[in-house]
Amino acid sequence: MPAGIGTTDVRLLQSGDRDSFIRLHIPVNFQRLKFKPSLANVGTVLNLVTDPDLNPVVLGHADKFLKSFKGRIINQPAAVLGSTRDKVATLLAGIDGLVVPSIARFRGRPALAAAAIAKAGIRFPAILRRTGHHDGRIEGLMADADAVMAVIDPSISYYLTEFVDGRSAEGLFHKIRIFFFGDQGVVRHRLVSDHWNVHAPDRKRVLVQHPEHIETECRYVEGGIAAMPPEVQRVLAEVRVRMPLDYFGIDFSIMPDGRLLLFEANATMMFFPVVAEPPFGYSAAVLTQGTAAFDAMLVGGGM
Repeated sequence: MPAGIGTTDVRLLQSGDRDSFIRLHIPVNFQRLKFKPSLANVGTVLNLVTDPDLNPVVLGHADKFLKSFKGRIINQPAAVLGSTRDKVATLLAGIDGLVVPSIARFRGRPALAAAAIAKAGIRFPAILRRTGHHDGRIEGLMADADAVMAVIDPSISYYLTEFVDGRSAEGLFHKIRIFFFGDQGVVRHRLVSDHWNVHAPDRKRVLVQHPEHIETECRYVEGGIAAMPPEVQRVLAEVRVRMPLDYFGIDFSIMPDGRLLLFEANATMMFFPVVAEPPFGYSAAVLTQGTAAFDAMLVGGGM
């Protein structure tokens, strides 16, 4: 059930299988529709409406609509509604070996912002972003509360996340993305940057200049979670147990002291594009692994 903005990536579905699926769109006025579709001949529902900040109404409609459904539901709408940045931070807090930065959610009014910042115990600097924004889009790295108050808009809701400096001794930052398909994890990438806001363009700008980091990414991509340090595997296993979602991604880094630094974990993450040209040819394995894991999840073997 896709809803445009705020959805997950379904392009791993092999083209030959697409005719086996019915695409159902749930609009905001779904409850007022006189005639609703029947799921009598449907065995599995894959919910692709995955951003609870952008689509709470649609997710609520989907949750009610699926209450009587007897088949499998991948990414229950109710579970997605509980996967906002602040709720996931609360859910994963307390895992030994995982650093979960404090996060506050508030409407852009100074009084509300100040109260939320105080309640969350945010220490500065902190990252300000609008709710529903992804792909590294932020309002900025705020030096203090005054900087936050100077830019917030009363008509907009925000997240303020405490900034944790996880750079290595050489002064580089990195970000690992893992997709979970049921219980099966696929290492999507390990990017490196000279800036804390690590994203895809850094592959050709920074990573290409560091063969030692290319080797690490290759090892993780080809070997999967099993190629990571045992302590990292243990933490990821605990994250998987606590997360109520079936199909989602997690972004994190491994800090110099071996702990994991959580960036985010949710179902609104993109698997594509995959850069598999030299020297990143090993990334082709990501497609093979991801397609197989996605297919296994759909037929019940990855849950």
